[in-house]
Amino acid sequence: MAVTTVIMIILSITVLTILVVFFNSQTGFLSKWFKTQNTASNVDAVVSACDGLVTSESVYAYCCGEKEVVFGGNKTGVKLSCDNISRADWAGGRVREMDCSSVKCA
Repeated sequence: MAVTTVIMIILSITVLTILVVFFNSQTGFLSKWFKTQNTASNVDAVVSACDGLVTSESVYAYCCGEKEVVFGGNKTGVKLSCDNISRADWAGGRVREMDCSSVKCA
């Protein structure tokens, strides 16, 4: 490959990158698209974490530890224990339950 061909390829990639950055800064199209692709909800992750606590029989962490549950679009979440999450309507019965009656949370 000739040296001029390599230089032209590098210049073309640089110009294309500059055009994409300029277009995005003027319209915000790519930023908006990436924001819509990344959902802010972590409900499934919290449900899996609570089920993991049941599997490992971590009663204190299940009953007293609080997890921040973020619903789609909200930046702030709600802090709940897995015991409370298991009784929530939005959990849909996906969280296995443990008996928290003998646990005293500090």
